[in-house]
Amino acid sequence: MLRPRLIVQKLNGGLGRRNPSTEMVTGSVMNAIATSEMVLGNIYTLKNIQEVETLGITAEYDTTNKVLVYERLRRFFIHNPSITVHFMPVAQGVTLTQMVDKDNNYLARLLREKAGEIVQACVSLNPDEDYTPTIETGLDKDSIDAIYKAQALADSEWVKDRYSELYIEGRSFSGTSAAALNLRMLLSECPDVSVVIGADYQVSSRDDLYKGYAAVEDYTAMVSKSDVSQNAGEQINDFNLTNVSEEIFIIPGLSSGNKLSDYSDTDLDTLDEKGYIYFAPIVNLGGISSTAGIYINDTHTCAKITSDFAYGENNRSIKKAIKLAKAALTPKVKGRLYVDENTGFMAPETVKDLETTTKVSLDPMVANSDISGGVDAYINPEQNVLATSEFIVLLTFIPVAIGRRITLKVGFTNPLNTQ
Repeated sequence: MLRPRLIVQKLNGGLGRRNPSTEMVTGSVMNAIATSEMVLGNIYTLKNIQEVETLGITAEYDTTNKVLVYERLRRFFIHNPSITVHFMPVAQGVTLTQMVDKDNNYLARLLREKAGEIVQACVSLNPDEDYTPTIETGLDKDSIDAIYKAQALADSEWVKDRYSELYIEGRSFSGTSAAALNLRMLLSECPDVSVVIGADYQVSSRDDLYKGYAAVEDYTAMVSKSDVSQNAGEQINDFNLTNVSEEIFIIPGLSSGNKLSDYSDTDLDTLDEKGYIYFAPIVNLGGISSTAGIYINDTHTCAKITSDFAYGENNRSIKKAIKLAKAALTPKVKGRLYVDENTGFMAPETVKDLETTTKVSLDPMVANSDISGGVDAYINPEQNVLATSEFIVLLTFIPVAIGRRITLKVGFTNPLNTQ
């Protein structure tokens, strides 16, 4: 037994200091039980856990109602204290598929009312005790159906110049990894959607009702604090999900309710190849590694592995570039364009001005090292703007690569060997 003594722990975050950025703005839709301070269907902007608690959502609320609302919301702020979460609680019985349907006033309304502010959003279930999942190709059918609906929503938002990444809770993983649905080979590609099946085993094991849960909020929080070109599973301390003091991710699991260690390396490799997101441990090699902990396996999207948008950072980079370029070019819409009096084509100085405006719009990404360089803008001057009142601008850049596999070759050498 340890000697009696007063134990002191230094807390961090009590001053509420934040370092927010526009890339951290996040949306969250989930089932909940109304409180006297929280109305279902309303949108609440949350910037810290204290604001969550003012809604009557506490650990006791979760226990009483057998839900994971407080547990899910607190993960946002533990992983990223600077995050802003636009939260919509909805009634139990509303499915994931209904939450992301572009024709329903759930996530679609949240994205619409926040007018393009939301960069990433997630949806999750807190079902009642009578909920029984329908398993199809290894997942709750609701999660699978939600993938296609979420992409339809993303497409609809794209037309309205609102761009966000959508993350689905991949519930109740069942069966074998070999039989699981291949998210890289769906009936139609869903590049703006990702599916999380990773779970915190300490949450899964609290109650049988929680066995099908997946930690989609943890993934969303990690993405929210990464640079747009950065993989949120980068093995640095900033992206370590383990937080001993908060009892978070001590043991990783899957939405099967089982520990990750119950699965073989082959199983996990297969799930990774099929585009599933989970959380895996990195071991401390005899005290050498300072990055020991639990990390995101990868930032997969539901697109073919050959797609330019097979990973989240590709999506986030291109969407950031689009936003910047559109902001620069929008003032030019309906603006005067001078043409050469002899050819009728756009005047060289007009072309040059537009190309320069487009090119320098990506300067913030260059400054933040979110692109490797090679920014170039081109306008074919031989476009008949006088007749059509329109022209095409081509903007290209070299993205940042991600080193997913590194081969280290180690061997002996003998200085006496001359051959």
